[in-house]
Amino acid sequence: MKKFIMIIALYILTVSFSAIIMAFDWSNPDFGQDGMMGITDSQKKELSGGKIVFSTTDKSKDSSLIEAAIVFNKPPEDVWHLLSNTEEQIKYLKEINKIRLIERNGNVDAMWFQLSIMLIPIKYQINHHYNKDNLYFYWGLDPSYKSDLKELKGFWKFYPYENNKTFARYGSLVSLKYVPSWLQDTFKKKAIEKALMSVKCYVDSGGTCKRKGY
Repeated sequence: MKKFIMIIALYILTVSFSAIIMAFDWSNPDFGQDGMMGITDSQKKELSGGKIVFSTTDKSKDSSLIEAAIVFNKPPEDVWHLLSNTEEQIKYLKEINKIRLIERNGNVDAMWFQLSIMLIPIKYQINHHYNKDNLYFYWGLDPSYKSDLKELKGFWKFYPYENNKTFARYGSLVSLKYVPSWLQDTFKKKAIEKALMSVKCYVDSGGTCKRKGY
């Protein structure tokens, strides 16, 4: 009986998590006026000490929404300028082998990427949507291109923080084709954490902390 109750509870929890992601408003997420919604006091201490904090919400066996919070040592306008120039990612993310701007139309662009994941070459194309007034941009797979990824979504949102710094919320939901979910889960969060450390170095340095060759 106890085992049956645990199974039902786990099912309800999984469905609830799925509903959270399904209801996530990628075009205009609400983290509160200061962006701190959902951030605990202990996480705030970690953030003020320069650490990156994470939370992961399971959606299915194939993909999960990984959220992170981070403090950059630059004001929001500077952070926006550095990170919204998404074609510059190849300068500080060593996983990217090639990047090409396909089209830009107002606040939306199409960008093609080639990178290596577990030594596997991955090609995909995404659309970025930029909202400078709210210091927010998000992205998703371009439906007009046959990408090697099963699913990809993400966002950055920036807020003013003490001492002329920036508090940022980040989210990433990714699923690979032809790669078992258990294998994806072994590297996903670790890879994102490593990438965000490179992003922080790049932003905090004002764009001078780059990978070799750039």
